[in-house]
Amino acid sequence: MLFRRRRPLKPHQKLAQFVWPRGGWARTSLYYRKRLMRLSDTPHSIAAGFAVGVALAITPFLGFHYLLCLAVAFLVRGNVLAAVLGTSLGNPLTFPFIWLGTFETGSLILGWFGQRPDPIDFDHLAHKLLTDSWREIWPIIEPMLIGAIPIALVLGAISYVLVYMAAKSFQSSRRQRFAVRRSALHGHRRH
Repeated sequence: MLFRRRRPLKPHQKLAQFVWPRGGWARTSLYYRKRLMRLSDTPHSIAAGFAVGVALAITPFLGFHYLLCLAVAFLVRGNVLAAVLGTSLGNPLTFPFIWLGTFETGSLILGWFGQRPDPIDFDHLAHKLLTDSWREIWPIIEPMLIGAIPIALVLGAISYVLVYMAAKSFQSSRRQRFAVRRSALHGHRRH
């Protein structure tokens, strides 16, 4: 492989690099932003794909985010790679905040209809999720599902608008740069 490491990273080094990238989060996010903007697709397709990824990262379907974003991005004719990049919003650092936000929002919405769930003992949540039946964890999942809907819609819409404007601007300036280079090249050949 052309760009493979001479000495492969050990599992604990891979985990450390995932949690805290060697170049820092600013450099990593800049890389992904450039990667997103340089996709060769329409601004709508890039923005739709990214928005789908962001929206589905909010859902409690842990382990299925990528599969869902690929399917939905395909259905809405969004860019699939942009959808995968958008799904990266859901990661081990953000999931606790996402889950708490969706649970609280869902609890609030259910409370409006007189169905407010019992408080959750978060100390035993992981154990419950791994050992209890679906019937036992439904009181946790239901408010998260319901709460994910408005949060996903809002974040998806915001990310669509921001990525659409950024992609359109980037592609426009890129076309202008190429036109200037092309005209300079053709002007140079005439002499």
